[in-house]
Amino acid sequence: MAGASPRRYAQAAFALALENEGVDRWETDLQRVLAVLADADVMTLLSAPQVPERVKLDGVTTLLPDVAPLIRNMVSMMVMRGDISKIGRAVQAFNGMADDSRDTARALVVTAVPLDDDRRGRLEEGLAALVNRKQVVLTERLDPEIVGGVIARVGDRLIDGSTRTRLRALRDELAAGR
Repeated sequence: MAGASPRRYAQAAFALALENEGVDRWETDLQRVLAVLADADVMTLLSAPQVPERVKLDGVTTLLPDVAPLIRNMVSMMVMRGDISKIGRAVQAFNGMADDSRDTARALVVTAVPLDDDRRGRLEEGLAALVNRKQVVLTERLDPEIVGGVIARVGDRLIDGSTRTRLRALRDELAAGR
């Protein structure tokens, strides 16, 4: 796997997750790995060619004591092959595989005001039906500039039901003299 793509690392990790600790455990541990590797100094240490391999491997063990051993091994292998910069994309691909295995989609939802539980539930159900998935997990973001309504991105689909967009469309129609 020298110079392997992030997707190949993810596929190997997913296969190991299914055989061993389970996908949920791997998702949790991989998020811990990303949190640790988000530190620029850590990434500099792990990717620096002048740092001895033993120091890098000891660093992985020290920095990630609570993650599953197979995950530490994967991180160590990526460090040794000079692929540690691909870890974020590999985790993203892994999470996508996990979602697919659960028939789940993830959606980024932008609203002008926070959603209450009832609206959130209806939105999750509606988006799940729209993208033909059993479940949709929402990540919410507030943007008062959309005025009202919802903008949702599910995979490569964008659903814009914002008041701002409707007002712009109305303005354009009026300007065109319709």
